[in-house]
Amino acid sequence: MQTRAQGDLAGRTAVITGAGRGIGRAIAVELAGRGARIVAVGRRETALVETCDAISAEGGAALPLPADVTAQDFPERLARAAPAVDITVLNAAAFATYGPLEEVDPAEVERVLDTVLRAPLALLRAVLPGMKARGWGRVVAIGSVAGETGASGQVAYAAAKSALLGLTRSLAAETAQAGITVNLVEPGLIATERVRATIAEVWQRRILANTAMGRPGRPEEVASVVGFLCSPAASYVTGAVIPVSGGLGVGLYARDVTPGGAQRESRPRT
Repeated sequence: MQTRAQGDLAGRTAVITGAGRGIGRAIAVELAGRGARIVAVGRRETALVETCDAISAEGGAALPLPADVTAQDFPERLARAAPAVDITVLNAAAFATYGPLEEVDPAEVERVLDTVLRAPLALLRAVLPGMKARGWGRVVAIGSVAGETGASGQVAYAAAKSALLGLTRSLAAETAQAGITVNLVEPGLIATERVRATIAEVWQRRILANTAMGRPGRPEEVASVVGFLCSPAASYVTGAVIPVSGGLGVGLYARDVTPGGAQRESRPRT
């Protein structure tokens, strides 16, 4: 049996933002299972400690770094905690209050843009030189299918997630010959604490009605894709956009989804 010390990411240091729960926690656990040393970043220290404890319980190495990724001094704090970063997963997110753009507080719009787009740019400016110097690096941005389809009532969020596509493709072009890959993962509806708290059940049902698998995804299903993209096996994959959405939008007809998860296509009668 392969141990963590023999994993395909052994000796690598991975920074995951928004690692306190949900998709971020699952990614941290996945990369730790592959042998990486984890720096778990997030605003809630208790949640980060829980993530790191889960990793330590399985024999992995993890450091909690409570921080707001939008803070000006965050890159400096990260450099002190992890002088050499090999893998960066941009997962931290923020949502504005649901509603038409003109009714949303501009401060909320700025918070979304700061967290989803501006903070990743600042973080990457800090870590990319070291990756280039070492000739190896992995960057994975966690986007959203909302960045492709749009999201009524969440213009700021969808716009920021859409901007990650330009970030991904541009950095992939800039860094490919330095041994760095940059990819974008776009989850659909994933069963996380945040989704349950922020997306009303009626909206979840509407999303699932247009999802081929008829169920929400699990954070671990996103994490396994990220794990592959960070591995040596994905060395020829860069600039890619990979949906992990259960087939959201696939098929001509919407589906009737029952609370138990069963589904059938709702086809027009002829």
